Order: sequence, then structure tokens, then C-alpha cells
Amino acid sequence: MRGAALILAFAVAAGVVVWLLVSRRSDAGADRMLADLTADIDRGGIADLGRAQALGRRLALANPRDREAAARWAFAAATLAADYGVDTSRETADALGRMGDIPASDRAWDDASVIAGAARALDRLHAGDREAAGRLAGDAAAAASDLPHPLYALGRARARNGDLPGAARALEAAMIRGPGFSPARVAWAEVQLDLGDAKAARAALQAVLAQAPKDARVALMLNEAEAALGVPPTQLPFSDCPADRWVPPAIVATCTLARAERARRTGSRAEARALAEAAAALAPDEPRLLSRAAVALCQLGAVDRAAALVERARRSVAPGAQLLPWAVAAVSLGRGRASPLPVGARPANPDVRLLSARASLAAGGIGALSSTLDELGAGAYEQDADAAEIARLRRDGAPAVHAAADDQVRAFVEGLRARLDGKLDVAADRLRHALSGHGDACRAAGEYRATLRALKRQPEAYAFVPLRTENAGCVNLPRP
Repeated sequence: MRGAALILAFAVAAGVVVWLLVSRRSDAGADRMLADLTADIDRGGIADLGRAQALGRRLALANPRDREAAARWAFAAATLAADYGVDTSRETADALGRMGDIPASDRAWDDASVIAGAARALDRLHAGDREAAGRLAGDAAAAASDLPHPLYALGRARARNGDLPGAARALEAAMIRGPGFSPARVAWAEVQLDLGDAKAARAALQAVLAQAPKDARVALMLNEAEAALGVPPTQLPFSDCPADRWVPPAIVATCTLARAERARRTGSRAEARALAEAAAALAPDEPRLLSRAAVALCQLGAVDRAAALVERARRSVAPGAQLLPWAVAAVSLGRGRASPLPVGARPANPDVRLLSARASLAAGGIGALSSTLDELGAGAYEQDADAAEIARLRRDGAPAVHAAADDQVRAFVEGLRARLDGKLDVAADRLRHALSGHGDACRAAGEYRATLRALKRQPEAYAFVPLRTENAGCVNLPRP
């Protein structure tokens, strides 16, 4: 009996030792996974966030009491939704369900609660509830914590609410708390683009891209900054848009839109129109992307399609936020209304610069156009075929013609100049070729009808059919 007891005691002791060793190894493995999860979130690329989501899910399911793993899992999933338009709301809810209620007092906020609070804010932002997103992010940011996550969420919420300077301050604070937290740097660069500071945006994006050269979102935003700084369209680093099934539609849409913008600026109008419409079809409900696509479509005459994108963007962003006011102005100008442009900073975007020139021409004639072009600088039209054509309306030092003779913008400019010079027959012929396919087609219709009235002629029966198809709200269309 004594021998059996000794054997049993030895077996128990050995089991305890083995359990302790396995437990220690398991804890060490979990610690390594949590460190990898944290690093992936700090990098913030699409692939990084996908790995972080998988790691967080695995850790949280293996240990239901691991609140930090659950919080980071929620944050990765919510960031995928807010930044890339991926529908991860159910997974975010599963992860947050393991966190319990929001802390009742400031002293109850630990690191896991702070990260979870940021995740809740980003989840609400993706859902379109920007007021709740701002409130949740503000509560988490007010907690005594050195983590950048809530300030990042607060910056994103402020940008959607139209407070770009406030967004920049929150994101700068996030960058101070987490110098290696790339999502805050990328979001800050986006805000700088919308505030008109392409140089600051480019510097920040170049630093991030040096650490993550395969991050498609950062590369595309850097391309946006360089285009705004006057890099010729043919020198921008374009490649085929990713076609992998796992690439979010937001990335493919952004890349397709960038190709459309480049094609328009080089004078390839038909290619630009096809690409812009493809980008619009792919774009998720991300208001900045929708607004940018709307401005591009307006420049190509597809005003009705642009107006539909504006309505989608309005559902989840404040009226004065990001690029939305400029998209609204582009639609209004495309309809033939010379409404004033948004006040404040002009976003760093070649299409916005072209819109400014067109609006000046519509509101104040060639004198106002000339003043705006002087303000924008020669780079605004030297690398933009449409802007170069419009600049030809000035008699002093007109730039070289980029467009073909049958280009709609060129026809509009030559028709308008002929009308101003009293050459009505020439004006009627050129304006007839400018009735669709570009941002001032509606104005061309008004000029064309006025020219024909002066000549005591009637328009051709089907002259306005293309314009009515792409811009049914044009104020210069004749009644059916």
C-alpha cells in the first residue's frame, strides 16, 4: 500500500510539473501572439489588420477572460470597416460583447477599456452615426491613458463632422502618444490634403511608406498628394489596380478613380469617363471617396451620376465635411448654376482646382478666370488638359493646346471665344460639339441656344439628347 501511495504521489507531482510547464509555454505563446497583434495594429495596413483580426479572435476565443485581446480584436475589426469599408460590424460586436459595459467612471478605464472605447467609436462611424462616434471617442480619449487609439478615433470622427482643424489636433496628439502608430499618421495626411497642405501630407506618407512599401492605401494617397503638387500625370507611379479577391472594394475603387483622374488630365476623356464610372460602381459608403468620385464625374459631364454619389455621401458625413461641399458645388455648377464655392481651405486636388477655375469663369467671366488662374499658378493648368484649354480664354500668353480638335472642352472654349468676338456662325458650330461629355456642357447648351436665337435659327431635333441623358437637371435644357 505504501508503494502504491508513493507512486500515486509521484504521478500527481509529475502531473503538476507538466501542467505548470505547459501553462508557462502557453502563456509565453499567448504573450508573443498579443505582441504580434499589437504590432499589426500599429502598422495598420489592410494585410496587417487582417492578421490582427485573426490573432485577436484566436486569443479571445482561447481565453475568454483576456480583455486586452478582445479589445484589440474589436479595434482591428472596426478599423477595417472605418478605413477600408469592409463589413466587419458583426465581428466587432462579438469582440466588444466580451468587454462588458462601458466604464462608469474615469478611474475604471483600463487600457483594454480605452481600446474598446475607440473600437466602439469607429464602429459607429462606419455605421454612419457620427455624433455617437464623436461622443464615444471623446469619452475614451478623456481617460487617463497613454494609448493613441482613442485620439485616432476622435480625429476620424471630427473629420466626418466637418471639424478638420480639430481632427488634425487629435491626430497629432495620437502621433505624440504613439510615434509608431501608423493609422494616425495616414489619417493626419488625409486631413492635410483636405486642408490644402499637400507638402505636409506627402512628407508624412513617404515616412509611412518607407516602413510599409506594400501598403496600397498609403501609396494611393501619396499619389494623390504628388498629383496636387504638380507632378505630371505621366510621371505618377501608377500600376494595374489590384484584382485579388481579398482586396477591399475601397482600394480598387480608389485606384480606378486615380487612373480616371490621370486620364482626364492627359486629355483621354473617353477612358477617364469609363474609369470614373467604374470607380463609382465599386465605391463603398465612404464619404470622402464618394465625394472625390462625384467631383471627377462632374468634370466629365456625368452630373446625374455624381449627384447620386453626393446623396450617398451625405448619409454619413456633416454637410461641411471633407470634400463633400466641393462635390455639391461641382454638381450645382454642372447643372448650370453659378453658386459660390465653399469658403475656407481649398483641398489639394487637381479636380478641385479645375472646378475653381470653371466657377470663376461662370460667375465673373474671363476677368475672374484670369485672377483665379494667377492665384492657382501655372502648374494648375500646365499639367491639366482641361484647365489648359480653359486658360486659352485669356488673350495673354495662352498655353499650348493639349486636346484634339473634336474634344468637347476645346469646342466649348472656342465656341465661347467666337461668341464673345461676335463670330456667331463659328460659335454655333463649335458649341454644337460641346453639348455633352464635360463639366461645362450645360453652360454650352445655354450659350448655344442664345447664339441660335441671335441667328434666328432652331437647334437640331436631337442636339440635346446626350446632355439630357447625363445631366437631366441642367437648367439650360429646352423643355421636351
